[in-house]
Amino acid sequence: MGSGIRYDLLTKSYNKKGDEKDMLEYMEQLQTRHVSGRLKVAPEHTSDDTLKIMRKPKFEHFHSFKKMYDKIDQKFNLNQKLIPYFISSHPACKEEDMANLAAETKEMGFQLEQVQDFTPTPMTVATVIYYSGYHPYRLEEYYVPKTKKDKENQHRFFFWYKPENQQWIRDRLHGTAQAGLINTLLSKASPSKKRYKGKADKFIKKHGNPNNQGMEKYMKKPGNGKGC
Repeated sequence: MGSGIRYDLLTKSYNKKGDEKDMLEYMEQLQTRHVSGRLKVAPEHTSDDTLKIMRKPKFEHFHSFKKMYDKIDQKFNLNQKLIPYFISSHPACKEEDMANLAAETKEMGFQLEQVQDFTPTPMTVATVIYYSGYHPYRLEEYYVPKTKKDKENQHRFFFWYKPENQQWIRDRLHGTAQAGLINTLLSKASPSKKRYKGKADKFIKKHGNPNNQGMEKYMKKPGNGKGC
């Protein structure tokens, strides 16, 4: 499995009626037997206002999920990467929201790669707001980034780690209420990738491929001349 799980349902912070033991058992089975190096999930944003329009759970639940994911990853020495997916220029998303997103995800250890600009989709609240500027149920007015420049500026915050964006970030945040994020985003410390490198092959060599557990009778064994 490479993507598509409802990570929020696997956190006690969101799924309050869920059994923590069942959640842990499910995640251990998933990570040790059904993930091949990377698992993609879609928190989509960090701003509560934007997430509300998306009808997505608060970002705090992704923190809870990542904590469990990392704990299991380290327990079994899997070194499998968690890849979050995010959207920029969504209705209600302002440039300061993107700066906060960049800083928060960096502090979580991510260099984002699975990202895209908002694309209107028929029959959604977000699309109604995109075209009208108003929430269809509450009739509240919302900011919608539409110009090419606004969209480019928001998208650029995803890639704070690229050298060509660093001076732009300084200039963009200097003198604003978010000036403190300059140091957060541009400090030399970068997300650690150490635990995701070079250990997967060693684990498979020592313990076997966890994705093959339960398939031993179908696997070719040395010396018996049989295989699948």
